[in-house]
Amino acid sequence: MFNGINIRRKLSFFLVFIFTFLFITQISSSWVNAKEKPKPEPKDWHVSGIMAALDDSYEGVQELAFDKLGEYELKNLDKQQADEIAKKAANVLENEKADSEFRKSAVKALGNLGDVAKPYVEDILDILKNEKVDDDVRAGAASALGNLGDAAKPYVKDILAFLKDEKVEDYVRNGAA
Repeated sequence: MFNGINIRRKLSFFLVFIFTFLFITQISSSWVNAKEKPKPEPKDWHVSGIMAALDDSYEGVQELAFDKLGEYELKNLDKQQADEIAKKAANVLENEKADSEFRKSAVKALGNLGDVAKPYVEDILDILKNEKVDDDVRAGAASALGNLGDAAKPYVKDILAFLKDEKVEDYVRNGAA
């Protein structure tokens, strides 16, 4: 009788283990196969509203406009509008007195513009390398370079050297990676 109880306990433990293993595997399989949702293309009225917000005199409104630009797929944006956005973002980046969150949202928007941002890649890289710049802005610059793809290709060696620098905050290097 004593052996029968031990066998049932071992069998119960084994069945609970198997059930738990299968349950966890089933739940986590959706995470493994997850894909990032593609960014939507902005409608004309979205772009018009964002452009108006970028012309606002209040930096907070401009920052929100740059943040909104990060939510859209901008690679097919009208060339003239994309150039204008890139110039405005570059002007914010040059302004060292601007709030760091404002500069971070501007650099991320610039990184989302694709080939239009190509003339500004060196500026973004300079921000990434500048130790005096806020780490959040540098992390945004690192992320922007990653989003620029082929436009940032000539600077891969610089980015790799930056990755090896252990004096740089981990999350900034993570953005570069």
